Amino acid sequence: MRRYWSPNIEQTTRRSDPMLSFLSPYSSRFPHLSRREMLRVGGLGMGGLSLANVLQRSSLAGTTEGERKHGAGFGRAKNCIILYLSGANPQHDMFDPKPEQPPEIRGEFDTIETSTPGIRFGEHNPLAAKLMDKMALIRSMHHEHNDHGRGSYWMFTGYKYPGSVPDVNSMSRQDMPHMGSCIAKLAPGGGPMFPFVIVPHRMDVAGGRRAGQFAGMLGAKYDPMLTDGNPNDDDFRLKHLPLAANVNPAIMQRRVGLLDQLNAQTEYLRSGALGQSLKQNQAKALEVVGSEDVRKAVDLASAAAEERARYGRNLFGQSVMLGRRLLQAGCRLVQCNWQRTQGKNGFAWDTHWNNFTACKEELIPPFDQAFYALMTDLEKTGELAETLVIQAAEFGRSPKITLSNGGREHWPDVYTVVMAGAGIKGGQVYGASDRQGAYPAENPCEPADFVATVYHFLGIDPHTETHDQQNRPIALTKGNPIPLEVA
Repeated sequence: MRRYWSPNIEQTTRRSDPMLSFLSPYSSRFPHLSRREMLRVGGLGMGGLSLANVLQRSSLAGTTEGERKHGAGFGRAKNCIILYLSGANPQHDMFDPKPEQPPEIRGEFDTIETSTPGIRFGEHNPLAAKLMDKMALIRSMHHEHNDHGRGSYWMFTGYKYPGSVPDVNSMSRQDMPHMGSCIAKLAPGGGPMFPFVIVPHRMDVAGGRRAGQFAGMLGAKYDPMLTDGNPNDDDFRLKHLPLAANVNPAIMQRRVGLLDQLNAQTEYLRSGALGQSLKQNQAKALEVVGSEDVRKAVDLASAAAEERARYGRNLFGQSVMLGRRLLQAGCRLVQCNWQRTQGKNGFAWDTHWNNFTACKEELIPPFDQAFYALMTDLEKTGELAETLVIQAAEFGRSPKITLSNGGREHWPDVYTVVMAGAGIKGGQVYGASDRQGAYPAENPCEPADFVATVYHFLGIDPHTETHDQQNRPIALTKGNPIPLEVA
């Protein structure tokens, strides 16, 4: 039984209660505020958003000395974007086809050539196939958790989930932190935007919030910002921010002044740890809403129609476009989650049935389009050299097709992860699956190694220790960076 409750971010980040009033320094009507009221106050500085604060800024690596000490590629990435295909995409039908196998394994799709001779993709990834000379495939990822929640926890944190399947759907401050939260603490970067953002929503189940998606034992100040909403809406703007063109940042400065006045008359706010955190959150809030880069990034309604169309006018395509703009505004790690609400089947990539129709009509093409637009945009501006682009999921899909309904089942025993950018040499394949695509045949990699690789390219030694809220040491990961070649 878990004893610690992790607050619902939507509850603690909504707009403040209009009944909360500012008091003069001499008022004694309310000498103390409840925790609930405290959380409301913390959101006021941002017009309703409780923000991660930056306690430490560290310079990025990417130097010859850094690579000599930590290995090739260390610190080459200024930021990272993860396209997370929740539900788990089928490696046989996309990036690790097995055309020589019988139909019950190879599936219904043909294969196509890529820009790298000898490497083939499934036929419905024609745009990604053009980019293989800029990509690296890790075809030997594997672990042993066969459910979505624990598989995702392992991929996000680098640690095996210690509890049961039901437990993983109850986030706790005892959980290991998402790698994005560790980055937010150790190396948040210098941009005005929050260091860690999830677009557009968490991956949850009815009545539960999956562990591993937030800061866990690091504390709420390192939780990600959630954009929420539907980025595909014509008028999408980040609802948490006052983004109207006529809102002067000076207004927010005055609001913070009023908060200071409130803080001064409340002993609890002035001296408590929560009060100090709120003060830091307010300062970060002002930095964010005063930034023209942030305003531009999160206002998709003002983007050119042609730009939006290139990413695909669907939930995932527009989420990726928003994620790319958040990187430009200074975010260090953006995770774009494929939502189950996209597509008529409603199962996202969890294709236990109808795998081939769903992949052909509503899964692979939108991903392919969004991935191609992201990669080509980053290359055009020169940002690909300093951006780590990843496609990942919690596991793969089974080599053997369920013939009764045309589905592929959960399969953590081997799957593929795509990495590109940040100096990674294109056209390479690390590791291999066996002939049927069932188990690793060469250079097996685990989620801890995946997480270590992200830290490595972002200039963080993956064997660094940080500390939780009780100052207990936490090893970032026990894995080792995957030795990808760099250009």
